Amino acid sequence: MKNYYHGSCTSGITQLEARSHLHNAQERVVYLTDSIPYALFYIWDAEHNACSTKHVTGWTKNDIAYYEEQFPDQLKTFYQGVSGYLYRISGSADIKAVADRTNMFYCTSETKVDEEIFIPDVYEALLKYEAEGFFVVLRYNDQSAKRQQELVDVIAQAIIRDKFYTTDEQKQAFMRKHFFKSWKKAELLK
Repeated sequence: MKNYYHGSCTSGITQLEARSHLHNAQERVVYLTDSIPYALFYIWDAEHNACSTKHVTGWTKNDIAYYEEQFPDQLKTFYQGVSGYLYRISGSADIKAVADRTNMFYCTSETKVDEEIFIPDVYEALLKYEAEGFFVVLRYNDQSAKRQQELVDVIAQAIIRDKFYTTDEQKQAFMRKHFFKSWKKAELLK
């Protein structure tokens, strides 16, 4: 039977609730993945990162999880020293694949947890999966100058599109702190 995983900072979950919106729909779902490294991205510590909104820049391809940094040492900044939990769920007929997304699944009903796995340091766990070949980090500092500028520009456009997060002070402070090059570029373009 196939196993699925859900990452969280919260301990003691026995049932995963359908709280997220399905991509491009209003239906409430719980998201799952069959990729442990990908599930680790979602162990987001709002206190550690001073932002309750997750900023996950990862995907999977050919059963390998990828993470693209949008500023230097992003992976380390967001995940080093962060602990959390992977929740393992055994496969069931209620779990369906997300359209056009590899290794992503969803369930519309509450989902019973079969196992809680404590992760003492998400960053260290991700580095282990990287060493084993199940995870690839596209490190910002290893990118070409052209790609680095593209990343700055993409985030600058997002900042402009989201009106500099004027209605969300927490997100605004988060973006200013971590994406300062993009923030400055957005200010010049506005």
